[in-house]
Amino acid sequence: MDLNFLSNFVIENNEEKELDGKKEILKFLKQIGVDSRFVSVYQHDCEDEDSIKLYIENLRFSKFSKKRINLFNKYYPNIGVVRSSLFQKICQRSSKTLANSLNPKDTVLIPNINDAYAELLYIVLEPYSRKYGIDFVEYDDKISLSDFDAAVSSLNLNQEVNLILTDIFDGNGINWNRKFEDANGIYDLDLSDKKIIFPFINVPKEWINDFLGIREEYSVDYQSEDIASSFMGFLTDINPQFKENVLAASSFLENNQK
Repeated sequence: MDLNFLSNFVIENNEEKELDGKKEILKFLKQIGVDSRFVSVYQHDCEDEDSIKLYIENLRFSKFSKKRINLFNKYYPNIGVVRSSLFQKICQRSSKTLANSLNPKDTVLIPNINDAYAELLYIVLEPYSRKYGIDFVEYDDKISLSDFDAAVSSLNLNQEVNLILTDIFDGNGINWNRKFEDANGIYDLDLSDKKIIFPFINVPKEWINDFLGIREEYSVDYQSEDIASSFMGFLTDINPQFKENVLAASSFLENNQK
């Protein structure tokens, strides 16, 4: 495919038109051969101006090669393209859950985007508006249960394993509903009749913090009353995969003993 010829064709036919806005960006990506179903388009709110960035969720499927990135930057020099292998790992983990959780054309409630974590959660979800035709609505105090079909929980792998270990150490057995109750707290709504989606339940908090540039030490605190957190800090140094193993075992038990 001759990308230079295609780009010239696009510019010649839009010479006097300023290529602004999400629709125009998506249109341009399609014209240069990029599959936007695997690219997130997100507009960050800055103090002085809004900043749009593209995040490549899957390099192979998006076909967003370095050559196409250079071509895109030629005509959109102020829009950054994030080509992070760590971000792609986060998206790959999330996609395994989302593929089995999202229904096409659903309206899905997301947490209020008021911090970097919530931003990242939505950035990962955004391409599903094109993959499955999902309509995402951001939570506020005016939202009613009739406004959406399902709700997103921000629970990550570390938080879920902490809930599981806390139940075990308390000697009460695993409460399978704890993760759903946690979602109720996020939205201050009774979501008992709604489907809850957990995009980050397989994503370690360490990955999220690393991508966001947050430094956090995962050490054993023998004085902490949170035994589960101390135990997780201890095991993290011995077996970094233990959280995935705990979640897999818990999921197996949940599916077979409920």
